[in-house]
Amino acid sequence: MKKNLNMPFHIALFLPSLGGGGAERITLNLAQGLMQAGGTRVDLVLGKAEGPYLKDLPPGVRLINLKRSRMLFTVLPLARYLRAERPDALISALNYANVAAIMAAALSRVKIKTVVVSHVYLTGALARMHYFKRPVLLTLMRRTYPHAHAIVNLSKELAVDMRKHMRLPIERAHVIGNPVVDQNLMDKAGQPVDHPWMATRDPPTIVAVGSLIALKDFAMLLHAVAIVKRNFSARLIILGEGEERGELQRLIGELGLDGIVDMPGFVENPYSYMSRAAVVALSSRWEALPTVLIEAMACGKPIIATDCHCGPREILEDGKYGRLVPVGDAPAMAAALLDALQGKVPAPPPESWKRYGIEHAAREYLKVFEIAAVNTMRL
Repeated sequence: MKKNLNMPFHIALFLPSLGGGGAERITLNLAQGLMQAGGTRVDLVLGKAEGPYLKDLPPGVRLINLKRSRMLFTVLPLARYLRAERPDALISALNYANVAAIMAAALSRVKIKTVVVSHVYLTGALARMHYFKRPVLLTLMRRTYPHAHAIVNLSKELAVDMRKHMRLPIERAHVIGNPVVDQNLMDKAGQPVDHPWMATRDPPTIVAVGSLIALKDFAMLLHAVAIVKRNFSARLIILGEGEERGELQRLIGELGLDGIVDMPGFVENPYSYMSRAAVVALSSRWEALPTVLIEAMACGKPIIATDCHCGPREILEDGKYGRLVPVGDAPAMAAALLDALQGKVPAPPPESWKRYGIEHAAREYLKVFEIAAVNTMRL
């Protein structure tokens, strides 16, 4: 990609840590894409340098450790970093990190384009929050987000939801799909899997990926698999870790799914599991932009997903690239899984995931920087 004089040549990305979540993995992908697509210097600034993705830092990306666990305490050291290093742009992800980034940019008193990325369905996130914490987060976001030069949403539906809660200038709102797919993902999809169920297609295996938390609604998926079991021999692997492990294990026993469902925990390479699955399932009550669906498309696997806010319908293009079922409906999920297991749900074609390629997303972010620069000059 030819460089443009308006492009930033020093870009900083800010996160609390490199914990095993989707936003962290996506930010690493973005760092890699920006290095390749025009940013000659990329810093990854972490509140605290910890987490399973630390070892995946892209070559050439500099790691800055602020050594702070709480976001409130990162504001001053982040401001000092910005004042000393003077990057052209600062990209942050996750709500409290976004608030801290905007505050730090203001305190630094240096010219910098701040871009905040919303990785959550705000309506759903607020519903899950403690009653007293909800107004605190909303107040912080409403006071700070309007001062960002750009707000990036992962889907159109997410952008609508954000505008419902925030009073934001429309010209600063952008929609950019997650940078997910690159050659590295494809290479990992072809790597061997150390799991006996993946060595054979008889019986076929359903794969689901996500944190073991309520919003992923793996309990509904277990009920669906129990229904499938009555008519078809199949197995389920759920990749992920979280607070609901004990409850889900209890439910597996209660539904008679021992030996049919396995939860091996967090795995570093879920793509090798997906590429060998008969079908990839998403059972969430809500999402922001479910990366697992994009990864499943890249792995060329049939997809069954709940039609939840936000993202599945947009990613699967109204069901063109996978089957959509109502949220929380185990019988509907079971019927769709059964169709997929019997070859009645086609695998998505390669063009389905092209708009979520890392290089494509990086170019879109560079366009946002240029637009932010023009808007700044007009202020």
